[in-house]
Amino acid sequence: MSFLAKFRRQINRDDGKFFQVGNRPLGWIEAAGMLLATGALAAWQLQEVIGIGGLWSAIAGAGGLLLAVLGHARDEEDKG
Repeated sequence: MSFLAKFRRQINRDDGKFFQVGNRPLGWIEAAGMLLATGALAAWQLQEVIGIGGLWSAIAGAGGLLLAVLGHARDEEDKG
């Protein structure tokens, strides 16, 4: 089976889990942290247009990454 066929089968699988990266479901804290970090990157790129300082983007990005790490650690702790 070719790489593209395996990749297509992996993408098209339907296992009922909506938030998924690879084969691991995401918790809500981790997903919120990743979204916050992504939003901080967008705000950093558009800081002159939206009128905020770069420090706000850096703080939001650091907070988002911290939430993602803490959410992942919490999920791993719950597993045992």
